[in-house]
Amino acid sequence: MGQDKTDTLAPLEVGRHCAALHSRVLSRLVTRLYNNKLADTGLRITQFSILNAIKAQPPESIFQLSEWLGMERTSLQRTVDKLIEKGLVESEPTGNKRSLGLSLTADGEALYRRALIRWQEAQNAFESLVGKEEWDNMASQLHRFSTRVKQEL
Repeated sequence: MGQDKTDTLAPLEVGRHCAALHSRVLSRLVTRLYNNKLADTGLRITQFSILNAIKAQPPESIFQLSEWLGMERTSLQRTVDKLIEKGLVESEPTGNKRSLGLSLTADGEALYRRALIRWQEAQNAFESLVGKEEWDNMASQLHRFSTRVKQEL
């Protein structure tokens, strides 16, 4: 019998090179940094990112928003429902089949403006840790990587 190629993969090498592991470790740490800065607003970075996406370009459906954010639709729906319950987001028919568009309420706009100040503090802290130019380059690379990986799914 031939040797299985997985027999030659050393666990330390897997750990050193695993894209999923390293991206998740960084993601968790960056999430904590942003959540700490946003804490006094009552928002977490995921919620802020959703408010930001809605503000930037109000989506015509939860599906469209999930595509933009790269989030699984049912998880996104749960978070959006909580934002609606808090009175920060409203949902209304778009006139396009059964699609419901999303927009920020007046309270959502006010909280977004407050949270944007805290987000900027987190962004500045992150960029001072990793270097602004390096982050700009990495952000461009991550966008390209995300596009390539999405095409595989």
